[in-house]
Amino acid sequence: MASEIAEFPLPADVTAEERATAKREIAKHAKIVSEEPRVIKFEGRAIGQTGPVWHFQYTRLYQLPHGFLVAAHDLHEGIKVSYADTPEGLPKAFENETVREFIEEELHFRKILGPEHARAK
Repeated sequence: MASEIAEFPLPADVTAEERATAKREIAKHAKIVSEEPRVIKFEGRAIGQTGPVWHFQYTRLYQLPHGFLVAAHDLHEGIKVSYADTPEGLPKAFENETVREFIEEELHFRKILGPEHARAK
């Protein structure tokens, strides 16, 4: 993967604790290149996103030089970040079935996952 810069948006009412959590958790898996009041920029490529679902305001999906990352703003628990070796692992970061389905659908829509990864209904 060529060096690209991805952005994780922070909510308008982000707390210092949420900002620190986002930066710390993203930095575990990707090189942070800059930080602004409402965005963290890091080495990676945005591959998808979902809007409000369950108590997540939004999720963002990224491909990193070595692996995949999902970062989300949980209205109850703050910023959540999870790493997976493959895109198939991204939905597994969430306990809620509806959230997992939204992420899987986004990965299929963006053609990150092919039909061979479709769930049996």
